[in-house]
Amino acid sequence: MRKPILFVLLSLFIGSQMAVAQDYVTNIRAKQQDKMVTITYDLNVRSDVRLFISIDDGQTYTDTMKVTGYVNRVVPAGKNRTIRWQAFNNLGYGDYPLIRFKFVTKDPPQSQTPKVKRIPKITFITLNGAYTNTFNPSVGFTVGQVRKFGWFASVMSGFNFAGLAPAATSDAEGYVGEDLPFYKDEYAHTALSIMGGGVMRLNDWMYVKAGVGFGNRSLSWKTLDDRWVRNGGYSAVGVDVSAGMMFNFKGFVLSLDAVTTNFKIFEGKIGLGYSFENR
Repeated sequence: MRKPILFVLLSLFIGSQMAVAQDYVTNIRAKQQDKMVTITYDLNVRSDVRLFISIDDGQTYTDTMKVTGYVNRVVPAGKNRTIRWQAFNNLGYGDYPLIRFKFVTKDPPQSQTPKVKRIPKITFITLNGAYTNTFNPSVGFTVGQVRKFGWFASVMSGFNFAGLAPAATSDAEGYVGEDLPFYKDEYAHTALSIMGGGVMRLNDWMYVKAGVGFGNRSLSWKTLDDRWVRNGGYSAVGVDVSAGMMFNFKGFVLSLDAVTTNFKIFEGKIGLGYSFENR
């Protein structure tokens, strides 16, 4: 059985109606191995690459149907892109004194062009109010920054600090050890929270938040000698943990959080504010 004879002469052409730059495809090499021709080239710009052949000295070109590799698809830019052409299956037996190759490149369809969406970094500030059914409301503010991930810091206070440094701590009935102090008919609620945490963007307008810090939510009673005694049965001092959502509507920010101190006292917090992009 006679083997196919393939004499290869390379010529580079760019189809004028689809060409974007003549130097997209460079450094073309070809090597025949029995019934297959391996074509190697460098691609300088990510392109849709097509390969055509001519066996009549360039008068007509036909599509190379029996090809695999970096051809007939969008090819990323790079060196040594390889095409394997089953020349025998495509052409059959024959003497071909001249075979020309024509590469045609064009920009990939818009849908196949990867778009890198710029995610802006925003700074947000909210004024907050918090409420629990056992303590007076507290107010404060939150400030933070976020791109895909970010941070926030929050301070809340009820502006009564009697429970920060009490003279003593009692049980729920008011006993300090085995003693029951003489109390006035006067009490105070202390609400203080200082925390920081992380923010994650879910989409253009929705975010999740979680934070940890210090919290003091105390009920204090005043004695006849003007000392404050913290009622430990109705107070929690220690670790504050928060979790919530933030919504950003064209610069208007709404924040909703649940906060707990030592997982003993729980409160809801709402914040309203604004955001702006960092240039």
